Amino acid sequence: MDEKWINSLWQHIDIILLKERFISSILFFHAQPPLWNIILGIGSKLDGLISVSFYLSFFNFILTMLILYCSHQILKNLLFKKHQSLIILFLLVICSPSILFYEKFASYAHFTCALLFLIKLNFLKIYKKYKIKYELYIYLFSTFAILTWSAYIIYFNLLIFFLLVPLIIKQKRFIKSLLIFLIFFILGSLPSLKNKILFDIFANSSWTGLNASQSVGYDRKNWPLCSFNNDNIKEYNEVIKKSLKNKEYLNEAFLNDGNFNDLGYIFKSKSCNKKAKDYLISNFKEISKNKIQRFVSVHAHLSFDFAFKPKNWKKNFSFLEEINQNNIFKIIIFLFFITNYIFYTFISSVALVKKKKSFAEYFLIINLFLYSYLIIVSFYGSTWEQERMRYSGYSFIFISISILIKEILSKINNQKLQKW
Repeated sequence: MDEKWINSLWQHIDIILLKERFISSILFFHAQPPLWNIILGIGSKLDGLISVSFYLSFFNFILTMLILYCSHQILKNLLFKKHQSLIILFLLVICSPSILFYEKFASYAHFTCALLFLIKLNFLKIYKKYKIKYELYIYLFSTFAILTWSAYIIYFNLLIFFLLVPLIIKQKRFIKSLLIFLIFFILGSLPSLKNKILFDIFANSSWTGLNASQSVGYDRKNWPLCSFNNDNIKEYNEVIKKSLKNKEYLNEAFLNDGNFNDLGYIFKSKSCNKKAKDYLISNFKEISKNKIQRFVSVHAHLSFDFAFKPKNWKKNFSFLEEINQNNIFKIIIFLFFITNYIFYTFISSVALVKKKKSFAEYFLIINLFLYSYLIIVSFYGSTWEQERMRYSGYSFIFISISILIKEILSKINNQKLQKW
């Protein structure tokens, strides 16, 4: 892990602030949901015993073990044979360049990837055999995702509830499941409630408007107000302070340093939120065309084509870096993804129209919904970093490839039996 990214990334609170003023730093942090910085803050408190870099490296390694465990359990519950599971785990987890890359990355990509594996594993288990602990685990991990990354907005738990509806009806437990949903919905909304009380903005991340502006290209129409540029940030800062009646806590240095968490960014975001939405509606066709082009380009290379490289990555993995930029390799990778998407959409569509579905068929549909959410939000909600965002949904690719491999192997075995 390259230590410089721990303090350089905009999503991170300064390590010194976390170490010396942990509670107030998290309290006045409005730019992003707080969970990853809470994890980072725990590492800062242990700095006398182990370095923050080692702490994060070890934490990410544990996440890799968790991904490996979830992968194994998913294959086991889908009745893969032992030798099939071992081959798939070796190829798609242990030897995955993407997992190795993001395990050594200092931000929350690996964490969100592990959370989605956990959510999907518990969806598989709950549709196989209902237990309340699986329902609680699903909401717990989805709420962790909401509290970690602003792409998982507070209403993401509504999608989770919707995906549980067939089971809720079957189990005749609507009221109990609704109460569980409401409890976790409130938990996921706590940063939004805090931000509304302190800063009059109801969102887990105050960058919502700026992200929307950047995503649709409105920031280039009205630069620099709707960009992450800090021009006139002091002026915008004063406007927010005045609107909040110059309360004493607004003078916190953390809110007035001209950086990502400055109060001025709240003004920028609020000012540009509706304008960005209106711009999307009026230019939807053109923007969608650009998004499709971006979708193709992002799927023409592996997900480690990302600016923030781990230490010595380019040196030790120069071969991977080179082939990732090779035009023939790009075509192969694009075809690989498109083949998986077409195959998976087909089998899940077949499952969707069935009247009586097995637990595995429900799981296929749920996996498609969860990945579709991620893809739509990451492409329509952002301009850059889709490589990192796509990696968060690595569980979808893992499941799709696994099923495809199983289908191919079963057909090969059937042909051998017929010849015999």
